[in-house]
Parts: sequence; structure tokens; C-alpha cells
Amino acid sequence: MTLDRARSRFATTVEVVFLLGLLSAVFVYSFRPNWDIDIFWHVATGRWISENLAIPHTDLFSATDPLRPWTPFQWLYEVIVYQIEAYAGFVGVRLLHSSLFVATFALWWAAFKRVLPGRIPAAALITLALVLSGDRLRVRPEVFNFLFAALTLPAIFGLDEVDGRPRNRTLVLVGITAALWANIHAGGALWLAMAACAVTAGRFVQWVADSGAKRPCDRLKGSLRLLGAAILPMLPMPGFLSGVATAFTMYEGSMVLIPEWHPPAAYFMPSMAGRLTAHHVVCGLFPYLLLAIIGAIIIAGMLRHRWRGFVRRTDAGLVAFAGLMALMAANTSRFIYLDVLAVAALALAYRRHIEIAVAPMGTRVLLLLVVSGLAGISFQKSIVRDRDGLANALQLLPVDLEPSTFPVEASDSISAMGLQGRILQFTSWGGYLIGRHWPDCSVFSDGRGNFTADERDVIIQTHKPYEREEALEDAYRKFPFDIVVLPTPVFPLQTWDRTRWTLVHRDDDAEVFLRVSETNAANLERARSWWRNIGIDVPDDVEGAERSYLRVVSELRLRRHAIAEALEKAATRSRSDDPAVSADGMFKGALILFEAGSYPLAAKFFRKALEKGPRHTTCALYLAWSLFLSGKADDAREALAAIAGIAQAEQARDFGPLKYGGRKILELLAQKLGETAIEVPRNSTSPDP
Repeated sequence: MTLDRARSRFATTVEVVFLLGLLSAVFVYSFRPNWDIDIFWHVATGRWISENLAIPHTDLFSATDPLRPWTPFQWLYEVIVYQIEAYAGFVGVRLLHSSLFVATFALWWAAFKRVLPGRIPAAALITLALVLSGDRLRVRPEVFNFLFAALTLPAIFGLDEVDGRPRNRTLVLVGITAALWANIHAGGALWLAMAACAVTAGRFVQWVADSGAKRPCDRLKGSLRLLGAAILPMLPMPGFLSGVATAFTMYEGSMVLIPEWHPPAAYFMPSMAGRLTAHHVVCGLFPYLLLAIIGAIIIAGMLRHRWRGFVRRTDAGLVAFAGLMALMAANTSRFIYLDVLAVAALALAYRRHIEIAVAPMGTRVLLLLVVSGLAGISFQKSIVRDRDGLANALQLLPVDLEPSTFPVEASDSISAMGLQGRILQFTSWGGYLIGRHWPDCSVFSDGRGNFTADERDVIIQTHKPYEREEALEDAYRKFPFDIVVLPTPVFPLQTWDRTRWTLVHRDDDAEVFLRVSETNAANLERARSWWRNIGIDVPDDVEGAERSYLRVVSELRLRRHAIAEALEKAATRSRSDDPAVSADGMFKGALILFEAGSYPLAAKFFRKALEKGPRHTTCALYLAWSLFLSGKADDAREALAAIAGIAQAEQARDFGPLKYGGRKILELLAQKLGETAIEVPRNSTSPDP
């Protein structure tokens, strides 16, 4: 075996190992427990279409206006996922999406190897793709946008052209893909039309610059044929035009509430993306950097060669395509992965320059370091940060839903009770509740963003916990609803107007409240009947039934192994000879009792902790709060009045100063007790209550 042949076999082996590792990573990243909020209403829509053999044109799921115009622009996708879910379960839906993502990266690899000079640059580009698409590897119709874009990329790049014109088989492939795409995701199908338009526009400019030459003319004609193959099959597809119109109308009013529609700079905002990581830096910075590079290339080329000389020396169609992709990526976080296609287009347009640049061994070593760094960033984001390590990620692969992401227990209770009607819910849960309860229940909002400006304001206000009590009343006056499903606790002060609301379910993730009204009497009776069926002895009156249910919830919580263990540890600390340790044990034990709803007993131990230990404003607040929830308003006022003195006393530091949440609870408690707000120092080092 010759040396060159041995090197070739070694390089092929390394490529196969790299590709298998990459595709395995894509599968593990995308086959995680589902956390996307939209898939459930897609399945419900597919069920309706399959049962009615038609595409809906009104909002089936809306609790406020079911006659509002709405046309799904992913109807075929919805039928596909419904049928798969019906016959193979939700794991089949997850497997479909993961398989399509794996296929997409395999197609990208094949295309990048043709576009870039060598395997190492291609490896760098596809690992960049893994980083930039990390937030898009989810169970949603966008997976087909990935796949179809990868399928048509060689045609867009002109990799199979003959004399500047695409082959007939290429046009047929593009036409079939366009027709399917228009039905599976009409909004995403616009990418193909826009990409073909960009290439055609660039080649038109090239033809104008050199109209006497045959090749620019042939390439322009070829681009026009490709443009026709991309657009014409879409137009007659059912729901394409009306669905696209619906999508644009909805997103104009809702994109401000949907994080993925914010620009990439949102990756640097803790309120949007959380703690800053290397992944955030790459995703937040690269789109703007690439857009600046493309702008610099165009400006420098035109200054050096004037516009005619510039477009003659490059493929203006590819440069136009790259610019479009970069603009889309810089405009919204949802499209940052398109930067990979922009880089590929630039690499093809300037292939000779790239070949010279990557020829030195030092450059290739640097690219290998880039590959390693990007792979590490991707792993840190998708495995370490999102799933607490590889072992946990592999262990969770069989699990369908990301734990604590959806109100599963609350939804189970709604089903068991047989509740019906209009739900006002945490917006991210709308799709899940549609999938579980429609048509018995409709929702106020969901991930589609199909709501009015007034409804958007209601969503914003009811999602502010400390103003929620008044916000819910205002919302009810505008849009009467029957059921509330929001994160625990719905009412932060843990008390509410029992003449208007009754709690029928509580768990660690969600609470379910029913509106007390004549129109909701059937649901109230369904809840009481269900409680009796599971062995809870509840009276006929609403408030009495709620009290009985809450007693059972409290007892069951305290019986949990983890809670009982924590309570025992707190009790052990409370018996310490060190007053500070003893007081801390009493406080922690009282906090467990408080969270379980055992307020009188919690108040007893909060008081003991204050009497025995150092100053602790948070403990003092919990004492007043527990007394209030126990129905001892006068004692609560007395404890509340003592808080300012405890906080401002000149002695050792406060071991429990109030932060934002504690201050808001203090304000609400003071209002309920008819007292003025208590002012406390703003230095803080302890967690909120």
C-alpha cells in the first residue's frame, strides 16, 4: 500500500468517526424530553383535520373568540404528527424529529464537503452549525425547514448546473420539495422562494454588468427557471396563501412576547437567556460579526473594482444569498442557524481564496482547535447546562416530557374531574392544555400568538404574580373564564377571595382555581364529586370543600419521603446547644410546615426561632404571615409592627434580610391587615420567602 493511499484511508476513517460522533450528538441533543410548547396544539389540529377532512379557518382553540380567523399553515405536518402520535405514541413523534435532524446534518456535511476545500474546513462549519442550531433542535415543524433547506441547498448553490443552467432532475426535486414544503410549513417554504429570489437578483446584476457575455445570460436564465420551480408549485397548495397571511398577522402582535423572535442580542440579556455562557456569546455575537464581514466584502470590492468589476469577479448570486441569510439571522434569534448557509455560500463564491488561506498546516491546526472549541461549547450547552451532564441526559432519553415544564398533575386532575369551559392559563402551557383537554376546554392563549392587543395586555398583567389578584378580576370582567391554571402559587400571599375563587388542585408546579359563579356551578360540583370519589369527605358548600381538600394536601405533602427527611434534619438542628444553629433548625422546620399549609404550627416555630436566635427579618415576616393565614389578624398586626424594629435594631447583622420578593409579600400583607407599608433596610444577602 502506497503512502498516499494509506493517508487517504486514514483520512476517510477519521471522517467516518467524526461524522458518526456528530450525528450521534445531534440525535442525543434532539431526542431529549420535549420542552417545546407548541407540538401539542399541532397534534390537536391534526386530529381535527383528520376527523373533518378539511382545513380550519377559525380559531378552534380560543376561549375568547373561537370565530376569529385562523388558518394553520402547517396542516400536513399536523396530520403527520397526529397520526404518528395515535399509532406510535409521543415517543414516535420525538423519534421522527430526531431522525430528520440527523438527516439534515448528514446532508449539510455532504454539501459542505463540496463547497469547502477539504474536510477540516467542512468540519469547522458543521460544528458551528451544531452550536447555532442548539436552541432549534426541538419537536416542532421547523425540523422540516431544516431538512428541505438542506435538500435544496445544492440547487440554490448551483452545484449541479450544466453550462450555468440547473438540470431537469434538479428542477423536479425543487418543485416537489416546494409543493411539500408549502403544505408542511408554508411560512418556512418562503425561505426557498426568498433564497431563489436572492440568487436570481444577484445574477441579474451580474448580467447587467456583463450583458454581452453568454455565461451571465445563461446563469440568469437558469436562476429564473429555478425561481419558477421554487414558487409556482406553492401557489395552488391549500392554505398556503391564507396561512402565510395569518402567520404574519399573528406575529406582528405577539412577537414581543415570544423570546425566539427577539434579535440575537437577547442572548446577552439575563432576563431572556439566563446566565451568560460561551454558547450565548457565540449565538449573540456571530450574526452581527458575519453581517459586518459581508458588508465589508461588498464595500471593499466595489471601492477597489467599482460595481461592475466587483460583480464580474465573484458570483453575485451567492453573495446576495449570503447577505439575505445574514440579515435574517441578525434580525431574529430564530434564524441564527442560517448564518451557516451564509458562510457556505461565501466559501463557494471565494473558494480559490479559501483554498489558499487553509493550505498552511498552521491554519488547519487552528481550524481543528476551532472544531474542538465549538464542540465543547455545544456539549456544555446541550448536555451540561440543559441536562445536568451526560449520564442524566442518557437516563432521560426515554422520558417524553421535560420534568416540571408542563402542568402534568394539574392536567390529570382537570381530566379526572371532567372540568369543562374556558381556561386562563400560563401562556407557555396553552398548547399542552389544548392537547390534553380540547374540545372540552379552550384556552386564553398559546404559542401561536393569535390574540388581540387587549388580550395581550391581559396576558402581561396576569403573569405578574404580585399584582395578580386585581389583574384576574380585571381580566374576568373583559373575558369571562371558568378555570385558572397558573404556576404555584397563583396568589403569592397564599390567600384569596373565597367568594370568587376556589382551589381545586395544588402541586409543586401548578394550581387550578375555579371561578365561583352560577355559570360555573357544574364544574364546582364536578370537583366536589371527584374529591368524594377519591375518599375526601367534603361538605356541599364551596369554602368548606376547599378547606377539606387543603387539609388532605397538607398531610400528603408532609408524608413525602424527601419532606419528612428534611423535617427530621431541621428538628435535629433545632436541638443543638448552639442558639444560632438551633434557631436555624427551627426556622427551616417552620418553613417546611408553612409550605405544606400547616400555618398554626409553623407560626409556633417561627416565634421560637426569633426568641432563641439572632435577628432575622425574613423569619419575622413569616411569623406575621403564618398568623394571618391562621386567621389571627390581631396577632399578625402585632408581629408585623415588630418587623421594622427587628430590621433596624443596631446589633449583629440581619441573618434574613428581605429581598424583592419578601418586600412585595410584606406590602401585600400590610395592605390586607390595613397597615401602612413597613420600611426595612435594603441590604440583603438571603433568599426571598
